[in-house]
Amino acid sequence: MRRTVLALVCSLTLSACAVPHARDDVRLDKAAASRAEVDEVLDEYREVRESAVELLDPKPLSTVEQGAVLAIDTGSFEVLQRSATAQKGDDTGRGEVTDVEVPRFAKYPLWFYAVVRDAKLGINRVQVFERTSSVDPWVLTASPETLDKTELPPIRRSQGAALRVPADDGVGMAMSPQKAAQAYAAVLADPKAPGADAIADDSFIQQMRSTAETNAALKDVRFSQAWEAQDVQYALRTSDGGALAFVTLLRTDTYAVDDGLTVTWPEGTPQRAFLSAGISGSGTLTYLHQVLLYLPGGDGPPRALGQYGGVVSGEGDQGAVR
Repeated sequence: MRRTVLALVCSLTLSACAVPHARDDVRLDKAAASRAEVDEVLDEYREVRESAVELLDPKPLSTVEQGAVLAIDTGSFEVLQRSATAQKGDDTGRGEVTDVEVPRFAKYPLWFYAVVRDAKLGINRVQVFERTSSVDPWVLTASPETLDKTELPPIRRSQGAALRVPADDGVGMAMSPQKAAQAYAAVLADPKAPGADAIADDSFIQQMRSTAETNAALKDVRFSQAWEAQDVQYALRTSDGGALAFVTLLRTDTYAVDDGLTVTWPEGTPQRAFLSAGISGSGTLTYLHQVLLYLPGGDGPPRALGQYGGVVSGEGDQGAVR
């Protein structure tokens, strides 16, 4: 039996953004949290994260994370657990808090936005923490990463509180955050999709397209890739009248392998961790990507400023993981 080794490497280099202008169109009610409460939430998250990293075990994270970010982190820990070079105590949870934006709400769920700079890695983690009720804890629900040099657009405030943008609100922009998320997913799936010219051809799109082309070029392997945008839950008004939206994308890579061929990945790669026996016949790898999408005020095209993602499940003829 012939074996083909497939190595996928995707390093994201995301561009900086522009800014300016102003608008105020959101009614304010109740602040989500005080700065003291925000600091307490961030400190607790760091402690739990450090414990999980020290143990190389994602289980503690379930008390401070949920949704896509928990799935992505759990997948990354599983990769580390299967890596011969993994080392305990490699802390990636610390950092300097450089910005906090707290919107106002009339009811639960509440959420706030924090930017945490990791000087060691040269990145910023743009994080959203949410509380679904008065008896529930604050948990991390989104954490896209930007390069240190990437400028984030200033957030518009009124009476000291950040202004939220409903997912279906396209006022002052080329489209609403939800439509932008759907259009972005469509362009990732097909660069010739209708309305593709309304989305900026940013670094994330280019990297994902390059990865798909590499897979599609594999001999005796038929490859396809699908993208789906989930409902947008978090978006803030920027000072230019646009929006900064947190978009979660579901990506599915499908492989159909000719008889007598097995596709495998090198030791230590995420794909190998989820499909250790490789793929014979057919198989899929499922990814989640949390994209920080900037919708400029006016007619400017939406573009990604950062992302955080990874493999969350795999299934093949040789067996399934998770």
